[in-house]
Amino acid sequence: MSEHLEFERRFSGFGPAVRPEERTQEILDIVDGFMHRWGYSVSNLIGAELTVGHLGGSPEGAPDLIFRMAVLDYFEIVIRSGNGTVSYGGWLTGTLPVSVSGEQVNGRPVLLTTCREGGRIRHVFDPLAGYRPVADAANLPLHAVWRLSDPA
Repeated sequence: MSEHLEFERRFSGFGPAVRPEERTQEILDIVDGFMHRWGYSVSNLIGAELTVGHLGGSPEGAPDLIFRMAVLDYFEIVIRSGNGTVSYGGWLTGTLPVSVSGEQVNGRPVLLTTCREGGRIRHVFDPLAGYRPVADAANLPLHAVWRLSDPA
């Protein structure tokens, strides 16, 4: 059983589109970090769509955030630990829909994206690197293989 995530809000919006707990300085610092690390442009962030959900943290706490980067086949994740600490949660590659599967790896659900060439791309959580696609997936796009080889 899997649940599809809805990306219906733009991160550049204020007010009802993005709640204050989704736009704290801690989160903005992480967003700035992944923008520089992966070479995103400001337009990628301005057009980024946002969804929230609990990817293994406490359901009572503030949710994790997933950004669908504009014009690119990447999603960036900001996660919260059980005590609410915010950190970079890794990345996904592929297109919509993004599904949260019932399978767990390292205490967090496996996430599935859709591959443009067909099929699904499986992403698992690594406690040191965050979410990443499974490297041996037959349908992994070349740009994602390159990103996986990044030592950072």
